[in-house]
Amino acid sequence: GWSMRSFEVPGTTPSAFVEEMRSALAAKQYDRYVGLDLDGDSLVVELRWMGTTTFTFRIRPTGDGFRADFVDQRVAPLHNAFSDRFEAYFEKALARVGAKTI
Repeated sequence: GWSMRSFEVPGTTPSAFVEEMRSALAAKQYDRYVGLDLDGDSLVVELRWMGTTTFTFRIRPTGDGFRADFVDQRVAPLHNAFSDRFEAYFEKALARVGAKTI
């Protein structure tokens, strides 16, 4: 199953983080399936492929960056089989932009 975790991103803003993550996804052609959006103080990650899975994080400023606390998920039934692979990829992408999972 899914075990999305909170993460911290030093030295950047939520909007700059979203731009960086979008480029990282586009570089691998994953941007067709994965979307990131800011909605007020929420970060929404969407996985779209034979259904839509949504992860919501609440954002709050910390020092020179921000923290994203995992608050909610709505998982499409077919996506459960891919949870490990997607989470491993998401964590790699986070690491690439200097974030660390908590």
